[in-house]
Amino acid sequence: MNNDYCNWLDAGRAVTIFGIPVLVYLVFIVWVFWPSMLMFLFCVGLLVFYKLLAFFDYTLTVVFQRLLHRLRGNIITGRPWWYRKFFE
Repeated sequence: MNNDYCNWLDAGRAVTIFGIPVLVYLVFIVWVFWPSMLMFLFCVGLLVFYKLLAFFDYTLTVVFQRLLHRLRGNIITGRPWWYRKFFE
């Protein structure tokens, strides 16, 4: 029997530390260039936001897609607007 599953399919998973993507920690580089308490609180707030997303098993992509779904509405037809306007 041929097993078509490739181990490289799992190679694209995001690296996380405490459930937060590693690239989010790079926001503290911004704090190095503009060291202020407000910028530090912004960086920590962004980490807390990502931690809350990870707690509910969401990613920023999933939240963005759900926001687009809310903006578009529940019913999406496969016809363009001009076809629906003139032929239905």
